[in-house]
Amino acid sequence: MKRVINVIKKFVIFLIILILVVQFTRAYLYNKMAPKLKKWHEKSKYEEPEYEKFKTIDEYLVAEKEFLEKTYAEVEVKSKDDLTRFSKNGILSPINEKGENINSSFELIPERIKGGVLLLHGLTDSPFMMRDVGQIFYEKGYYVLGLRYKYHGTFPGELPKISQKDFEEAAIFGSKMIKEKLKDIKNPEFYMVGFSTGAAATLQYITQSVKKDKELPTPQKVFWLSPAMGVSSAAKFGFLDSWVSMIPYFKKFQWLDINPEYDPSKYNSFPKNPGIQVYYLIKKAKLNFSKLSKEEKMNLPPIYSYTSLVDSTVLDKDLYDIFEKMENPNNKLVIFDINRKFEDFFKPNLIKLNLKDEMSELNFKFNVAFISNYSSKKDDEVAILNYNNNVFSEENKSNLKWNESNFSLSHVAIPISPSNPIYGRDSILGSLNLKGENNSLYLSPNLLYRLRYNEFFQYIENDIKMVLN
Repeated sequence: MKRVINVIKKFVIFLIILILVVQFTRAYLYNKMAPKLKKWHEKSKYEEPEYEKFKTIDEYLVAEKEFLEKTYAEVEVKSKDDLTRFSKNGILSPINEKGENINSSFELIPERIKGGVLLLHGLTDSPFMMRDVGQIFYEKGYYVLGLRYKYHGTFPGELPKISQKDFEEAAIFGSKMIKEKLKDIKNPEFYMVGFSTGAAATLQYITQSVKKDKELPTPQKVFWLSPAMGVSSAAKFGFLDSWVSMIPYFKKFQWLDINPEYDPSKYNSFPKNPGIQVYYLIKKAKLNFSKLSKEEKMNLPPIYSYTSLVDSTVLDKDLYDIFEKMENPNNKLVIFDINRKFEDFFKPNLIKLNLKDEMSELNFKFNVAFISNYSSKKDDEVAILNYNNNVFSEENKSNLKWNESNFSLSHVAIPISPSNPIYGRDSILGSLNLKGENNSLYLSPNLLYRLRYNEFFQYIENDIKMVLN
């Protein structure tokens, strides 16, 4: 027996040494190859405003404004010619003509308020990503609050501080602020909209409000945009890199990507810790959902979800799985197909996928809409395939069109209107068309050709308005 124990001990010691050697080798090589860290990859000396300290959203917005001004000054580049978001007077600056930071939390307040909507953005993003969607609700008479997560909208060096709890607290704080804002309105409606990680935060919130905390206002409806219901399980092993990067020489190793920061409202550099935190946020939300009884699942608000068939950020299978486990028959899943004109360029599994046939054969417990030019293969002949209340129908004259050079939507495109001033069809980043030689730029080509606006945003707008009516 002692011999067996000794063998096990030696094996464990060998395994630990092997892991150490592998980790330090990886860290050393990454340290040599990765670009130099800039001042915006360091942490700020200022502390984020704590949500719980504020009784009204007005108080929070004042504190946030001061905080964003201080943090921007920490990393500001004085030359206006630099292609960076940190040049205050540059073309990519997040500071608009009025001197306002577009990355701050925002309110849209109609003259006559009938209800409130909380917008929760995605990881590495800022509330600006939600403005186009917020405008839809505002025009229908809803008070809109786009809330900024901690460590977002400043500079990427702040992002390693994020924790799973920060996303949960944002959803709770934002909901309470809307409840306070609408306290004098009779029977106000309350909705939540979550983009990417924001969708996971809303799932965690609604399961908590139904199961545990009855004092939290429960939304009547929830809208998801490119929802993060699953990410790569490799994210949970990121902690193995975290302890190595605590050594100053290996601090680059805490970063998955170190990129130029040219995007005004989204970080291009990505540290490893946030991916870990989102993984555990999703895991917790799905676990809480699984513990709900059938009756409690029926009491969850209807969820309207909009997603691209191809998404390199999140795992679509997890989204489909959770929809199958929901009980509300009013739930709706909208899927935007690839541009079938380019079928010869796609991977075989996408070419073979005929959701039209699958929709007519499967017995979904929820409503489905599939936006596709599967039959025509033409840019200007995009059909809407609907599956509502067990009835399959096809709408061929939809007035939806593909841009002739776009082969699909993307994860980040879903909440963005083609008229968006930063990411839209005619904007600086939306129309970015760099060309040159292979392997010349450190920046990944994936960042450069990823579509930044939603060709079919009008469908989402019409769909939301129909739901509101």
